[in-house]
Amino acid sequence: MPSASATHVREYFGVRTLLAAHPDMRRLKRATKATHLHGNKLWGSAYLLIDYLRENPLPTASKVLDLGCGWGLASIYCAKYLNADVSAMDADSAVFPYLSLLAEHNDVAINTQIARFNELSGEELAQYDTIIASDICFWDEMSEEVFDLIHRAVEAGVKKIIIADPHRPPFLAVAEACIDDFFAELMPREVITSRHHRGSILLIENA
Repeated sequence: MPSASATHVREYFGVRTLLAAHPDMRRLKRATKATHLHGNKLWGSAYLLIDYLRENPLPTASKVLDLGCGWGLASIYCAKYLNADVSAMDADSAVFPYLSLLAEHNDVAINTQIARFNELSGEELAQYDTIIASDICFWDEMSEEVFDLIHRAVEAGVKKIIIADPHRPPFLAVAEACIDDFFAELMPREVITSRHHRGSILLIENA
């Protein structure tokens, strides 16, 4: 018979997650402060991103920046299966204990950084081969900030930018601008875990 904790573990695309009733998750929630900026749960577009990376893997040992990482599912996938050197960035420091817990359950190590999008300079972005993100454009006022960050990353020479989203209007506005300015592709995608996730991948490849 599985242990009580084992019954509260789910695994999709090889990445283990913990349900709220898992003993480790319950302990963590009691011990840490509440998250903000919607960092209080897993977001489905991370699975769209992971599924895309599964079919289109990055070069081995890529340096990857996960923007607005939340609990870090895509970061964990890149470190676990693509042998990537991953830095997970979020403006909400309260998400990192959850990321660390999930990384521990997946036997990987993830670098973390507290920062907002507008705090990342071109010089910092130039350190990375690939930028990934999911569910980072959920307010109208974020569109310009996300587009400006993408512009800085392209100018800095980041080779690839991959962003997943469930078709929120602010994301689609960013995608349209990126198609016009950076020859981006917007590719519909759907995956099934315990739920049906639909959205698109915005891909920018910087020659």
